[in-house]
Amino acid sequence: MRLALVLMLALALAGAARADDVRVVSLPAVEDVSLPFWCDWGYDWPERCYRDDSARLDVGGVDDKVWRSALRFSLDAVPANAVLVTAELSLWYDRTCVAPRRRTRPCEGRGFGLVARPIFTASWFSEREVAFGPVAGTSELGESAPPGWLVWDLTDLVAAWRAGDQENDGVLLSLVDETEGYGVGGPAFPSSTYPNAALRPRLTVWYLLE
Repeated sequence: MRLALVLMLALALAGAARADDVRVVSLPAVEDVSLPFWCDWGYDWPERCYRDDSARLDVGGVDDKVWRSALRFSLDAVPANAVLVTAELSLWYDRTCVAPRRRTRPCEGRGFGLVARPIFTASWFSEREVAFGPVAGTSELGESAPPGWLVWDLTDLVAAWRAGDQENDGVLLSLVDETEGYGVGGPAFPSSTYPNAALRPRLTVWYLLE
């Protein structure tokens, strides 16, 4: 169904273009990390409000912090003369959720709504909390969902990056605003250092050549 939609969009953009004119590139994350928000930045913040650059990307609240995950992708592999058709961010969900004290646990089976926002801070570690923009894409995870890919449509955001209308400072993933909170744990996705490379985050871009 998704492929059919991509091909329909491509034909609408290219007029008489054939379906085989659509090209695709899958981009790995060049940088990703779990960032703490809503943390009490006291004298001991490096111990309690640490950034987690591990094999998991954490989303949701545990202890005294709320985790959000940042990802950055290079668009160098997309030709300069490409006409963007669609762009999708994909993360693998394996029913693993965040837990206190840098641990993970099996998810309890409840559903999640997750949003992706553009990051407006070029160096993620220059501020205690990165600046970010409005929601650019959403994804829903149903109750008792089986393992599988979660997908966010980021076509408009990637188009803005390519046009130079917005700096490519990355994407921030979080639970939807009304569900975020301390103790409201969410998924712990495989990151760019996850042992199984096939399950790492990716940005898939479909395009036409002018």
